[in-house]
Amino acid sequence: MTTARFPAMIVIAALIVSSAGPAAGAPEKPKEQAKVYEEALRGMMGQPFSKVVSMIADWKFVCLDAWEAKNPTAKDVARHNRNKVKFSKKEIAGIFGPGGTFRVVVFRKLVGTDATSIGMIDESGLSTAKDLTINLEKYAVIRAVFKDNVLDLFKVWPVLDQSSLAGGTYLRR
Repeated sequence: MTTARFPAMIVIAALIVSSAGPAAGAPEKPKEQAKVYEEALRGMMGQPFSKVVSMIADWKFVCLDAWEAKNPTAKDVARHNRNKVKFSKKEIAGIFGPGGTFRVVVFRKLVGTDATSIGMIDESGLSTAKDLTINLEKYAVIRAVFKDNVLDLFKVWPVLDQSSLAGGTYLRR
């Protein structure tokens, strides 16, 4: 009779240990976490700038970019666009068209890294160049638009790599 209980006790102990892990109850995947951020931000619509920014800072996000303007033109907004988190022409017309005083803040949070190595092999199969390891950082990104000092619009990207957040500067050689 004790042998029948032993496997059941192992299964119960394994379930208890797995459920009490370091992130018990918290979403682990970036897409799941992004949904949590979106729901919380939906509840903050119309809240003042300082309250929303402090909540996002509590999530361990840091400011990547911030700008403000009064009655900005499409050209003014486009000047601040970044690669993947930019405003489309339709968004610019819909959001900034009616006018007002705007603050736009882009936040980022490191959610993971990827590493790859590259090198060269000659025709005899020998390594001719030392392997180079490239680390790629991945971020969760929140873009918040405040109109007249209250949260008016936001967008959450679950995962963007560091090259997607570049300001679009081209290097000429």
